[in-house]
Amino acid sequence: MVDDEPEVPNELEALRRENALLRLRVDRLERELTSTTPLIEQAKHLAVWDFTPYGITPDASWVAVDRAKMMSLMGALARIDHWNPWGTDIEPRPQP
Repeated sequence: MVDDEPEVPNELEALRRENALLRLRVDRLERELTSTTPLIEQAKHLAVWDFTPYGITPDASWVAVDRAKMMSLMGALARIDHWNPWGTDIEPRPQP
């Protein structure tokens, strides 16, 4: 055990340095996460409406969005925010 004693202070100092680096990393990651929160909240509340089945054209207050890219965005939101965008009720298509 006498041989191990000089290593204890070195290990302790190495752990302290590692802890300090990890704290800096966690702080940076928390800042990044905080900066994405407004974007996530806005994207979660987008009004997405598929007007095609209804045979009407929306007014000028709506914009067109590529369907595949919107699906990709919703999938990305579901993965990073643990939010289920596909769990939102969607108005059913009219049946003939």
